Parts: sequence; C-alpha cells; structure tokens
Amino acid sequence: MKKMSKTVVFFGNEKLATGISDVQTLIKNAVQAAGFEIEKVITGPLQELGAHSSQLAVLAAYGRIMPQSVLDQFPLGVINIHPSLLPLYRGTTPIEQVILDGATKTGVSIMRLTAGMDEGPLYKQKSLHLRGDESKAELAESLQRLGAELLTEVLPKIATQALPARNQPHPDRATYSRKLTKDEGNIDWTKPALQLEREVRAFAGWPKSRTIVGNKEVIITAAHFLAGRPSQKPGAVEVINKSTVQVACGTDYLIIDKLKPADKSEMSAAEFIRGYGQNL
Repeated sequence: MKKMSKTVVFFGNEKLATGISDVQTLIKNAVQAAGFEIEKVITGPLQELGAHSSQLAVLAAYGRIMPQSVLDQFPLGVINIHPSLLPLYRGTTPIEQVILDGATKTGVSIMRLTAGMDEGPLYKQKSLHLRGDESKAELAESLQRLGAELLTEVLPKIATQALPARNQPHPDRATYSRKLTKDEGNIDWTKPALQLEREVRAFAGWPKSRTIVGNKEVIITAAHFLAGRPSQKPGAVEVINKSTVQVACGTDYLIIDKLKPADKSEMSAAEFIRGYGQNL
C-alpha cells in the first residue's frame, strides 16, 4: 500500500448542486473528515487553480468542463461525486431528470473524472429509493448527504491506491440528462397532470413553474395529481370549497397546494383564494 497523499484541491459549489441557499458544505466537510487538508477551493474559473502540490482533487457540482491538461495535474485523479447511478443520467441535470421521468430509484456514484461526459471509471455507488414526491431541493440534499458518506469512506483508499476503479457497466445503455431552459417553466396545461406535477417538483428553484391563475401571474411551488376526466378545456381553473384550486390538464387535474404570486410571498391555495378569489 502506498503512502497516502494528505492534501487535495476541491473544485465545486454545493449550493449550485442543491439550489438550497443555506446549504451545508457536506462534500467539502467529508474531505476533511476523511483526514485530508484542503489545499485550495476552486469555485470559479480554472485560472484560479495556479500552482499546487496536491496529487488528488475532489469535484462536486463544479459546473465547468475540466480539460485534460488539468486532469493531468493530479496523478491520483480528480474524484467526482455524481448524483446518479452511472451510466444512467450522465450530464448536468440528473436530479431534475429522475424526477421528470418518475424514476423509482437513483443514487450516487464516486468516479474518476475523464475527458468524456461522466464516462470515467467507478470507485463505488450507492442507491437511494424514491417515494415519488421528492422536491428537487429535498432529493439534492439527500444525495449530497449520501455522497458525503461515501466519499469519507472511499477517499483514503483512493489516495493509497487500495481501491481500484472499474469501468462503468453496460456503457451502451447510458442515458443523459438534458440542459433545462427558462421557457420550460411556462406551464403547458395540455400535458398530463402527472407530468406537470413532476415538473413542479423538478423545476423548483429554476426554471420554476409559471402560469396565470385568475389573471394573476404565479409560480406554482407545490401541487399534486388528481385523477379524473376534465369537463373543461386545459388550463380552466376551478375553486372547490373555498380551499382548493384545481386546474384541468390534458388528462386529469393538477391540484395547486402552494403558489407564489408575483411580488408576494409563497402562500397556500386557501390563502390565495381569500386574496384573489374574486378573479377566479
């Protein structure tokens, strides 16, 4: 067993990964818990790296392409914590994509970064089963914690080369998450209600789920699906018992649980009805 390298460079922005404004730096803390000193933290352009003595680097939600010239500076590798079970959901939005797809399972992969998009060999993976109602922030935080636990476990073994990386299984079955656009946040009520419910969860934070309810621009922040054959055209709003806002979709209904009118704080559907019900 070789002597362990004791310093690492950390590339990343964990707030970017989770969308949580007061997020804890769990991955960064895990590096230190594993017995390493962080020589540098790089959150911006690679020009910030400069001279360093670390043979190992850790990357989490860095959001920038890592060229081979930088990878070559770390003989023990750049270790990436990717929030999916690779080779599934390679790319930049794996958390959003598993929600949009209605997946029942996801997880975390600890891998060695290569020039290919999330194609590097794996050190360890761990699964996380999904309930089907997780918000993006909730799922991101769960995966961040899982990734931190795994990293603390495997990083010393990676540093001493006691844990070999293995090629990703079935690379021919790889799937890719896609880059989201702001326009996707404009709700299309002709879609099935179940898909819109997933979009509300997946798009929380950005690009958000925007629409007009009662002549008022709103962002829907929480909603659920209700089976039923709409008697009105998609987008028609109905108030039930002065407490429930349901909207007809291409199939079934979307029940709005919480929403945020423009320039207002988030509120429940009942509060929205009390304030804006005359326009519904």
